[in-house]
Amino acid sequence: MPSTRRQWGITLGLVILTGVALLGVMRLTIDPSNERLFLRHSDAYRVYQRFLASFGSDETILVALHDPMHSMLLPAGLAAVRALTQALKDTPHVSSVSSLTNARDMARLSITPFGIAAPRLIARQELSAAQIAAIRTNDLLIGTLLSADLHTAGLLVVPEGTITSPHARREWIAAVRLVAAQHAMHGRKTYVAGTPLERNDVTYYLRRDQQLMVPLVFLLLLGLTYRIYRVKRLACIPLGCVLLSLTWTMGIVGFAGIPLNLVTSLLPPVIMVVSVSAAIHLINQFITARESGAYGPAAVQQAMRQVGMACWLTSLTTTMGFFSLLVSPVPAIREFAFFAGLGVLLAFGVTMTFVPLALLWSGHMPLERFAHLKQGCIERLLAWLIGWVAAHRRKIMAGTLLILAVLLAGIWHLREGTDIVRALKKHAPLRVSTEFIDRHLTGVNSLELMVRLPDTAKSFDPTFIRKVLAFSQWLRAQSGVTAVHSPWEPLRGVSADLRAHDEQLSVLATLIPFALPLQTWLDVNAKALRISARVLAMSSDRFLELAQGIAHQAAQQHLPTQVTGNNYLLAQMSRSLVHTQIRSLGLAVVLILGTISLALRTWKLGLIAAIPNVIPPVMIFGLMGWCGIALSTATTMIASVALGLIVDDTIHLLYRYRQEKLAGKTISQALEQAVRHTGRALIFTTIILTLGFWVGLVGSFKPTLSFSFLTGLTMVFALLADLFVVPAILLTWDRS
Repeated sequence: MPSTRRQWGITLGLVILTGVALLGVMRLTIDPSNERLFLRHSDAYRVYQRFLASFGSDETILVALHDPMHSMLLPAGLAAVRALTQALKDTPHVSSVSSLTNARDMARLSITPFGIAAPRLIARQELSAAQIAAIRTNDLLIGTLLSADLHTAGLLVVPEGTITSPHARREWIAAVRLVAAQHAMHGRKTYVAGTPLERNDVTYYLRRDQQLMVPLVFLLLLGLTYRIYRVKRLACIPLGCVLLSLTWTMGIVGFAGIPLNLVTSLLPPVIMVVSVSAAIHLINQFITARESGAYGPAAVQQAMRQVGMACWLTSLTTTMGFFSLLVSPVPAIREFAFFAGLGVLLAFGVTMTFVPLALLWSGHMPLERFAHLKQGCIERLLAWLIGWVAAHRRKIMAGTLLILAVLLAGIWHLREGTDIVRALKKHAPLRVSTEFIDRHLTGVNSLELMVRLPDTAKSFDPTFIRKVLAFSQWLRAQSGVTAVHSPWEPLRGVSADLRAHDEQLSVLATLIPFALPLQTWLDVNAKALRISARVLAMSSDRFLELAQGIAHQAAQQHLPTQVTGNNYLLAQMSRSLVHTQIRSLGLAVVLILGTISLALRTWKLGLIAAIPNVIPPVMIFGLMGWCGIALSTATTMIASVALGLIVDDTIHLLYRYRQEKLAGKTISQALEQAVRHTGRALIFTTIILTLGFWVGLVGSFKPTLSFSFLTGLTMVFALLADLFVVPAILLTWDRS
């Protein structure tokens, strides 16, 4: 053991490193966008970047004003829409507001010497029955600015392009929400949704989850370790290890400039949970050394000699489990994988430096303080276990195969899907608003199309215009498409006589877009036209199937069209998760089990270690399939992360088993000693890991909840496999 001077030097080094890391923690930021979920090296991503360069980001907010009792076309309803429209227009940084009360009557459009003229669709006076009937059949309005049942009015709010800072954006969104809430009166309700709100609310929920989960994990670890050891000094040691590991890891994340998003926000709770395992094993071995008569530095040295190599091996395999996710094309998953693996290695370094120092400085602890660890129910269970497994090993393996077969069938029912809004809890305001707008209006999801204009002097050739209108008409009829928007969509409401004349059609196609925010729909310099199809919420497979059908139809009509948009890229990313998961899991199995075989110097024990560690992830994915839990950016990581964690207990068990075998003991004797000496720590670490992951159940996002619950459940499955399946296999197979 190091001298006192060296101990102080190590302590000073830990303090300095932690202080520097805290500076990095202070630089952490949050990224509420989907940008780091996109496949950045794909052709689709490059098309999307060209789309953004031409038309800018889709920052529209949708406000719905709903009256459950009366039609919005009655005077009171129209007055409410008019008042809300004006209030939103008066809100700072609002560029334009489109609503029922300022919509133009395209059927009465005329061409004048000064351009085009179209009167307001709804004047101040009360609407007649004939006017209401005409509005009911106006598909330019129904679904977009008015629901089919006439009880919901929609307002499209477009912000100014001058809102750049996150603070200004938060204030603007808060102002829009406040205006909408102030007009929810006389039995009417308002709902607000859209991309800007998604980003704003995701940032809020991520910050809230971090502020809630991190302290909860600390309190849980402190409570569990104290309940296990019943010595305050020992209970604080794993907590100190966790605190240092978390600070160092997140400090490096901050210095690297990596923001927290839906995936990397899982780093703090994951690092806190996984960094405690090695400390528990080292403390347990220290107690065993004390019981054998060692004291002070000798006890610490004996503990490190007994479990140091096994702890290094478990840290290495856990790191490999995380690093196997680096094959993912999704930047957020790669960032999570790298820093989680790095955090595990840092945690090992902390364990091998901080924990021995803390044990040396913890002072004298009488052996009577640890008597409960030798006389509790866990010790009686472990003493009974080997005899029972030996008598029922064939039944154990048959039962395991049966359960595995049932759950394996569930894998074929797995589906993938990443939807940030529906990842929120059911009663979250943004989700409630989004789902209401999906049901009553056109919804907030869109599939964007970028159509290339002809390379001719007459870009607005009548033949090309009619081709675009025909394509839009076909698109509107597709299942799942609720509305189609384009700069020429208002032409559908123009009288047939005007559209029939080629010259007048060209004039209309040239002038009508000027009544819109032109730059968001038409880019003459890049010769690109935007068509936006509003779609219902649907699975990634269904969304991509729709996109493929649209691209095929555009090709048949000889219309050069590229499918793009935020939702399209997310659907592509979601589909790639399945293929990535297979590669990641395969790589993790090869790396981890290969390392175990080399470390234990026998391929047979490496193969035995594979069986109980492949079973839990397979069971979890089968359970996901049967329960209808989708593969998302979070849940797709479960197998690789869990495999890296659950193999730790198997390593400690087999490492001790091999030591006992080399000492000349029989299989039964070696197995009994291995279970007695490691079983207690295996159970303790599993309880801590499981409950630590289950702290994530207080989070705001469904993928986080699924990841937390299923990863914790995997820990339980793995413990059962280690205590029942591994001994059964060893007693049956290992005759060396």
